[in-house]
Amino acid sequence: MSKNKKLNIRQRKFAEFYFASGNAAESAIKAGYSESYATHRTDEMLRNVEIAEYIKELTEKAQDDRILTAKDRQVMLSDIANNEGLLTADRIRAIDTLNKMTGEYTMKVDTTVKTSSKLDDVFKQIGGEGLDE
Repeated sequence: MSKNKKLNIRQRKFAEFYFASGNAAESAIKAGYSESYATHRTDEMLRNVEIAEYIKELTEKAQDDRILTAKDRQVMLSDIANNEGLLTADRIRAIDTLNKMTGEYTMKVDTTVKTSSKLDDVFKQIGGEGLDE
């Protein structure tokens, strides 16, 4: 998993156990360190740049795995919309949210452009017609 090859097996296991439990001494013992070492040197292990980087990498991967993709969200909303056991209002809300996600709604925009008579004069001077003509 890690691109960092500098960690030995015990350091890697320590980081993985620490990531899972948050208990440094227990993680060190599970990784194969002596109880004495685990009691006195875990702070030093946690300050080790490679170990800290690996723990950070494990944390980021776990966060990425928890984030729903757009497709995942659409599937969940579709399941809600299709669930006849739910309140109609909840199903309609799910459909509305899906429509917004997929761009089903369009916005009509009316605009009016007013021109300045000075701009018309410039066009006439360069040989064109005025904007109102």
